[in-house]
Amino acid sequence: MRMAAAAVHAHKRRHHRHVRVPVFSGRLASASELRDAPLDRPSGHLEMYAVNFQERVDVELYRKDGSFDPDALDELNHLFRCRRTDTEKSINPRLFVTLSRIYDHFGKRIELVSGFRNQERTSSFHFHGSASDIRIPGVSDKALHAYVESLDTGGMGIGIYPRAGFIHVDIRPEPSYRWTDNSPPGTSDMGHPHKHRKHVRPNA
Repeated sequence: MRMAAAAVHAHKRRHHRHVRVPVFSGRLASASELRDAPLDRPSGHLEMYAVNFQERVDVELYRKDGSFDPDALDELNHLFRCRRTDTEKSINPRLFVTLSRIYDHFGKRIELVSGFRNQERTSSFHFHGSASDIRIPGVSDKALHAYVESLDTGGMGIGIYPRAGFIHVDIRPEPSYRWTDNSPPGTSDMGHPHKHRKHVRPNA
């Protein structure tokens, strides 16, 4: 009996070793996953820290008349500059509005892992200035990811990177897209399907 039990246990261990988590899995968001209720305008307060530059901004997005404060946008555009080339791009203000909602909800500084990327893959929303990779110290990636998903009324890309420890948030034309990328930190093809996998590109 002991030998039989040991054999069953060994078989289970071998089977467990062969179960692999997909490196990348992505899909279009279904209509049932999107938010029906309209979103209130956020406070406009936004505190961010760029981990690559070790720089911090603390701004108010809106002026008293409700319009965007151009000085605040300039500060954020500078913070979001390309880490590799140090070039700047005007970031879609709607992304900052979403980030302000996230800040309001958690009440903690948002860490920017990646903003604008001056790169060859011009289909990327990072290249177009409408994407950010973020994390919040003390908040799990799953909790952050779940809250960002609750903000999607349509036209967002939301990805989670469990091994790298951040989530991706972008503003895009509809439909919305969701993905999980288990690539190790720094992998060159993070944010889009690996060549041997057939998926729709998220253009992260």
